Amino acid sequence: MALTPLDIQNKSFAVKMRGYEKNEVDDFLEIVVRDYEDVTQKNRELEKALRHAEEKLEYFNELKDALNQSIIVAQDTADKVKTSASKESEVIVTSAQNKADELVTTAEKRAAALTAAAELKAKEILTEATARARQLATETNDLKSKTRVFHNNLLVMLQAQLEQVKSPEWDEILAPFSSYVQEDHEVIREVLSKELDIENTSAVNSEEEINSDDDISIVEASGKVVKVSEKN
Repeated sequence: MALTPLDIQNKSFAVKMRGYEKNEVDDFLEIVVRDYEDVTQKNRELEKALRHAEEKLEYFNELKDALNQSIIVAQDTADKVKTSASKESEVIVTSAQNKADELVTTAEKRAAALTAAAELKAKEILTEATARARQLATETNDLKSKTRVFHNNLLVMLQAQLEQVKSPEWDEILAPFSSYVQEDHEVIREVLSKELDIENTSAVNSEEEINSDDDISIVEASGKVVKVSEKN
């Protein structure tokens, strides 16, 4: 328990013949000394803390002054940078506008030149295509005329060949061999009968093949029958 000034003031000692009781006085003095030492130590600590706080306060005051100065410098610098940036931006915008105008002018000239060249090239191509079309039309008409003449000649030739095929001489040539064989030649007739069956089978197969391929037969000048394919 800490001793207060009031405790010291109100402290009373027993009176004896020779004065105060020595032991009580000594005990009280020990308490006073101990409390005084505590108070002194606390005062020292408080003074130390106070000096530390004063040093911090001085540091913060200096820091505040430095910050204020820095803010002033920064503001001044910012104003200068802003002014400089504004001027530079105006220069850049003006330069960009001039460059854009130049590019637009150049592009318009280039587009006009390309348009004129394209129109000229288109006219040349159209003229060349028209001339080529006329040439192709003329060549096509010539080819059709030649084809028509060839067709007429071929038709006349085929008709003449057909007339030759239909002549009586071919009937005698194409008559079956059996017509020359007499009734008493049984062996020859049997052989001819087998050969006839084989020929008929072959003829049927040939006819089916001709029909499947859309073929026709024409007669050459020599009188031989030749198969000519006319596929679509």
